Amino acid sequence: MKKGWILFLVGIAFVSSGLFLLYQDEEALKQEKRRQEVALEEKRQAIKESYGFKVKTIKESSLYQKEGEEYQKIGTVGEGVSFSLEDLVDDSGYFQIKDTPYYFYYEEVRPSEEIEEEKRYLNYIPFSLLLKTKKGASYYQEDGTFLFTLLSGIKARVIEQDDDFYFFSYFDRLVKVAKNEVEEVEEVEGEDPIALSIPVLNYHFIYLDGDTSCQESICHSEEQIRSHFSYLKDIGAFTITTKELEKFIKGQIQLPQPSVLITIDDGARAENFLPFLEEYGLHATLFLVTSWYPKDMFASPYLELASHTHNLHTVGVCPGGQGSEIRCLGEEEIQEDLKLSRETLENTTAFCYPFYEYNDYAIAQVKKAGFTIGFIGGSSNVTTSTNPYLIPRYPIQSTTGISFLENLFKE
Repeated sequence: MKKGWILFLVGIAFVSSGLFLLYQDEEALKQEKRRQEVALEEKRQAIKESYGFKVKTIKESSLYQKEGEEYQKIGTVGEGVSFSLEDLVDDSGYFQIKDTPYYFYYEEVRPSEEIEEEKRYLNYIPFSLLLKTKKGASYYQEDGTFLFTLLSGIKARVIEQDDDFYFFSYFDRLVKVAKNEVEEVEEVEGEDPIALSIPVLNYHFIYLDGDTSCQESICHSEEQIRSHFSYLKDIGAFTITTKELEKFIKGQIQLPQPSVLITIDDGARAENFLPFLEEYGLHATLFLVTSWYPKDMFASPYLELASHTHNLHTVGVCPGGQGSEIRCLGEEEIQEDLKLSRETLENTTAFCYPFYEYNDYAIAQVKKAGFTIGFIGGSSNVTTSTNPYLIPRYPIQSTTGISFLENLFKE
């Protein structure tokens, strides 16, 4: 009897122990499930915090492509590179780059609020060249910043080229690749008409309605500017920058027909041009005498600032003409002035000779100061054979009407 009780008690203890162990297992499973749920929620939150319609890589990051349910690494992206993304569709943590089959992992990017720069290259006419890059080639931004590598090659139309690089559109931006990383280039048929020559227009002072204080031939009425700008907009003219004109001369880009460069000299009343440029969606270049007016007066995405010297715009200093100083002052004085002008204007490389006056000495000084393009007056369009230091511009007078512009764009 005693033995039976012992066995009974042992049985109860065994069952209790089993139930206790079962309870512990269930609790462990519940805790593990809760832990997984918390981890999943934390990941979801981290994914949401990392996602944005535009993101930037926080380090050199992997680039993935989806194959079935797996994500395979197919390249590398540099640190600090921004991309636009498709909508967030799941909790995988992989973000798809807009209009591509490529992905980032959420841990390697953060939302970016960078203002997207104008994609002016979309206005260029691609060359009749189709390139194919080598596998594993490296790609860069125009300033040389590393962008990405891909295990596979890329086929693309050449949009721009120089001695060492081809440029093309990829990842919604202009990228460049070294020519020695290109496997082949084949000629293809061209599409749109290209500009064979570019007119450069030169304006001075705009006087708004009711202001009749200027009677000079280089003063422009509001009515004249509206009529000119309206005409340029109506014909679909692409208003270029000085750097784009320089690239055109060198044969590095092809521009659409019609294209034009609008320039404004000195800075007096130049702020009056800004609302008209914005209204008609046109770009222009102001050649500013930097000691006369602060550059902040002319801040606008529609206006490029370039040099008209810092303080070498005085009549009667040198013999002949209007006496432009840059033709005869000492080298040290000229270089100091041009250096200050360039530094004020964020190292612009475009220069305009005061009073349209120049000689071999002036050209040499402009080159030495680091300018790569120089503007004068004239009566002809710019072509690929134009001397980049003697670029002609059509002086626009107060009496210049629409018929003048119409004749320019008939050529």
